[in-house]
Amino acid sequence: MLAFLGSRGCRGGFRTAISAALLVWLCGCTWVTYLGTDPRGSELGRTYYVGGAGPLGHVGTIDVPRALRRAGYRGSTEVFGWQCIVGGTLRDQVDRPKNEAQARRLAGRIEAYLRRYPGRKVNIVALSAGTGIATWALEALPQDLRVHTVVFLGSSLSRDYDLTAALRHVDDKLYNFYCPDDPILRLAVPLAGSVDRRTHESNLAGLSGFVLPARAGEAAAALYAQRVRNMPYQERYERYGYRGMHMDAAAAEFVELVIAPLLLEPQRPITPFDRRIIRPDPPVVAGYEPTR
Repeated sequence: MLAFLGSRGCRGGFRTAISAALLVWLCGCTWVTYLGTDPRGSELGRTYYVGGAGPLGHVGTIDVPRALRRAGYRGSTEVFGWQCIVGGTLRDQVDRPKNEAQARRLAGRIEAYLRRYPGRKVNIVALSAGTGIATWALEALPQDLRVHTVVFLGSSLSRDYDLTAALRHVDDKLYNFYCPDDPILRLAVPLAGSVDRRTHESNLAGLSGFVLPARAGEAAAALYAQRVRNMPYQERYERYGYRGMHMDAAAAEFVELVIAPLLLEPQRPITPFDRRIIRPDPPVVAGYEPTR
């Protein structure tokens, strides 16, 4: 953006470019996150990418669609912009009414697609606070509509958030990639609270995986066991650009080699190489903690 705006060749244009860049950085800019949308293959399926809070949440808007295409994904990819213009990262993290309104908008886009292309598979890949938007969008879908696969990266949802209503709209799995050493989730998010508004929440799904809510019944436990897969950080991910930092999970090579196979599973079998990369934990249910 700086290069484009600064190429006007005059001091005033350069100052305008700097001002615009600062505005995007400080306040967020919803339209920026639509960059990267790839509509090719809409008749074959669609994956929605929901970035994180504020301007840093725009990470992946270019890399994720390109990486999916390189991996052989034949459907379209829509980058869903939900970040606010005014208020930036903090407001995106803490303004749940605004976020739920954006989630309903996402649900509307998913519904419109599925009504136009009935029977096609829809996936969601969401980063950080975007996992809240994705969860509430699933909850808001009409009863007859379902997505296929959901992938959460560095989720800032509370780990015991009740996913039951959302999981009823998922046909396959919800894969939750987490890293106990994520510095943003360990140090910054507790100051503002989780995206579902648990004040000073440090027990996040992006740090230690989802757990079954304390008062969940047998039906919810069965749904979690069938649908939720917690995916712990592995040292081998460093080879693919994911080194445990908060935004790393949206790195192009990690998306291509680790995330894409989860979305491509209906189109081709998972290979032994894929399985060595993925190796999920079982979901955590009442009275059970997976071994590390």
